[in-house]
Amino acid sequence: MIKKDFPSSVQIQTSNKCNAACRFCPYEITSKNEDFQLMDWNLYKKIIDECSEHDVKTIHPFLMSEPLLNPNLDKYINYAKEKNQKTTINIFTNGSLLTKKNSEKLLNSKIDEVIFSFNGATKETYEKEMKNLDFEKTKERITNFIKLAKEKKPSLQIAVHMLKLSIEQKEVEIIKNYWNSLGVAVHLHKFENRGGNVSAEDAVSNQGVKKIPCSRLFNQIYILANGDVILCCVDWKKEVILGNLKENSIKEVWNNNKYKNYQQKHLEGKYSELKLCNVCNYNEVLEN
Repeated sequence: MIKKDFPSSVQIQTSNKCNAACRFCPYEITSKNEDFQLMDWNLYKKIIDECSEHDVKTIHPFLMSEPLLNPNLDKYINYAKEKNQKTTINIFTNGSLLTKKNSEKLLNSKIDEVIFSFNGATKETYEKEMKNLDFEKTKERITNFIKLAKEKKPSLQIAVHMLKLSIEQKEVEIIKNYWNSLGVAVHLHKFENRGGNVSAEDAVSNQGVKKIPCSRLFNQIYILANGDVILCCVDWKKEVILGNLKENSIKEVWNNNKYKNYQQKHLEGKYSELKLCNVCNYNEVLEN
């Protein structure tokens, strides 16, 4: 794992709330007492302007949130792209808020890639996994968005992400075939335990696995709405604060001793000595 002087991917919490309470996500517990917050525009500009001075491959203007709750999301997207024209601007969304108005607003922005989180092929399964969301309405809105995108912005990259939950394989195939029929790729990912913040049978590690140095720690920086840099996207309780961008630059935080300590311990395989990493299963791979 090669240490870079500047992260190749930058994830920014432009707003901090979500409208779902997914079974596989700790948001409902860890964020219920937080007030809605947008990242200060001047702080955001500072972050984006610094990114423009480096070879950043991806900027994600969201973190631990539903990005479409940000009423000014298009403004944040556009500034990022204008300043970083060779960088991919990407969001992950549950798609439930994609009314026709919101869809057109997003498609008129400079967004490069939209990835939908969608788990379940039936109302029963979907609403069990993605609580607070309506299966039929969300599926219809995402479908309409995909069709509209083909007309208005054919260059837009769209995909659906699903987790390997306790969903029957038959049901997984049904929903995969549905999105594929619309020309959209479906990516199946393992169920993470979110740094030990999710306890579910699906997230229990299998036997015969080992940890390897985590790619997130060496490639991507994670910035909260208040400017705090957290360890990564599994740090839902904000337990490992590595710096603050109101006070320092990305490069200064990325290269400080706190970061270096985590990275060095990973390279040495001393995961048990690190908060969150000691219980996280993201960087587990099969021994063979």
